[in-house]
Amino acid sequence: MQSVFPLGLSRPVSALVIGGKDGIGGAIAQALLAHESTLAVSVTSRDLDWVAAGSDDERCTRHVLDITKAEPMQALASYLKEEQQGLNVIINCTGVLHNENIDPERSWRHLDMDTMQKVFAVNTFGVALAVRYLLPLLPRHERSIFASLSARVGSIGDNQLGGWYSYRASKAAQNMVIRTGAIEAKRSRPRLLCVTLHPGTVKTALSDPFTKRKPADQLFSSDQSGNHLIEVLSGLTAKDSGYHYAWDGQRIPW
Repeated sequence: MQSVFPLGLSRPVSALVIGGKDGIGGAIAQALLAHESTLAVSVTSRDLDWVAAGSDDERCTRHVLDITKAEPMQALASYLKEEQQGLNVIINCTGVLHNENIDPERSWRHLDMDTMQKVFAVNTFGVALAVRYLLPLLPRHERSIFASLSARVGSIGDNQLGGWYSYRASKAAQNMVIRTGAIEAKRSRPRLLCVTLHPGTVKTALSDPFTKRKPADQLFSSDQSGNHLIEVLSGLTAKDSGYHYAWDGQRIPW
């Protein structure tokens, strides 16, 4: 019988969206809250003012989190264990491609260890911390979801253009973290779906400098992408755990 709850769950959603202030994360959080059956959605951001402002929806709580730091991750895990019992969905929507100090490398001549460490800290090491401290909060004997936004450019087999060394490599490494976590989780959480997701080309601050020449009909809004990803997760089962999926449900090669 088809589930009456979002994401194919056997009971109402109790979710954590890491990086849920805006963009794809914000869209996913709002889509989950749009279901009357949803019990709770915790969202994180590094924006202190946004977190302090709180949410108009009493089911939604906001938390300050720097995904690259172990202590805040441990503190969040403790809060969720005590205050949001029954957590069954974790979706990580953080990521860094560029900022005021970082530009994607076009050539090996641009490789810089400090830049690489900063990109890996968010795109790989932070995801590993989430696996370490948050994945164990998910139930052992019922369907649950741990998903993290990756990128098609993190596919080694699909890399035809080169460039973007740090971003590509950090997303490929994230894929391996999730793959390895999914294999370990099968022993204790056989119904867990643990995957990475490619959201497509989405009109966000992350992609904006690189999409100006892309036709509008090839760009998704955050809401469109968020809905696509929820639909993909809803259609996957535990046997699909440990793989990388695109917004249209197609499996992407490693």
